[in-house]
Amino acid sequence: MSSSFCDPDCQSNGCKTKTHSDEARYVWKIEDFDVQEAMDEPFDSPQFPSVKSNQVKWSLELYPNGDTDAKDYVSLYIYLRELSGFENCKKIFAKATFLVLNNDKKRKHSLAINEFSHPDIDDAGWGIEKFIKKDAKFRNKLLSNNNTLTISCEVKFSDMRSFCDSGIELPECDLSENFEALIKNHTLTDVVLSVNGIDFPAHKTVLAARSPVFCAMFTHSTTESELNRVDIEDINEAVTEGMLKYIYTGKCDDLDKLAEGLLAAADKYDLRRLKIMCAQKLIEGLSIENATNVLILADMHHHEDLKREAINFIVANFAKILNTVGWQNMLLSNPQLVSEVCQAVSLLL
Repeated sequence: MSSSFCDPDCQSNGCKTKTHSDEARYVWKIEDFDVQEAMDEPFDSPQFPSVKSNQVKWSLELYPNGDTDAKDYVSLYIYLRELSGFENCKKIFAKATFLVLNNDKKRKHSLAINEFSHPDIDDAGWGIEKFIKKDAKFRNKLLSNNNTLTISCEVKFSDMRSFCDSGIELPECDLSENFEALIKNHTLTDVVLSVNGIDFPAHKTVLAARSPVFCAMFTHSTTESELNRVDIEDINEAVTEGMLKYIYTGKCDDLDKLAEGLLAAADKYDLRRLKIMCAQKLIEGLSIENATNVLILADMHHHEDLKREAINFIVANFAKILNTVGWQNMLLSNPQLVSEVCQAVSLLL
């Protein structure tokens, strides 16, 4: 069985198989869906990379009026568009999950992608021909009031790679783990971020490389540069720790809990990718209870996409949100935002 994963030239020396796993996430907002229906042509999303490697890229393809045998449905397909650096890869196993981020709940579709073999790996695609039935529920529940269809995709995949027993094996890149160890062990730190009396040791070069704000702070004659200390008064300890984890590794383990605080931190220190990650998480978690808070946060931190989605959600659920404490508070504290929401509502009357 293992020989099927080996190149013929390797079999005299034997070979071994290793499994690697990765994932990719993407939120696809399709505005003016009725226009796409009228055009009656399939169309693709932008390509999106996996979390660990930019060499693996995926995209989605949507048929607004259904594929050949599904004319009363929306059809959705996922494609593996690029797979570089996988010369030793023999098998890929993947599972994709799709969520429609609708007005008041999430509709889930799961797609198991069967294994496929290298080299017929590039531009391979799978899908759900009958993804969403285009009935009254689709119009009333799954489309926002401005005819926007929002699809969240998560694909998890693993691959098997064979290696010849030549005595030389290239180890996995552990750059992220090395940098995480730097911050955990406080190795050669030369600056501290001080939050509520708690010091977080860090490295000027790493902070400067990742954040234009820190770069300007440490390359000019500032108090922070001279004292090797940054006092932070508007971000709590948990958010600071999460921000440092992102700066050093590109990852954020507690985004579900820290999205609001990390959005503020990302805005302050110009961490653009983290800001987008937080916005995506907040859009996925929009609810009757938190929509007004998310709108205020988006406006405060100048995230127009998040602000637009929050307004759309509030408009779609206006009767329910009018009775919330958040709306009553916003009437007093943010009349300008209330005015923008009311203007959006008036466009539907």
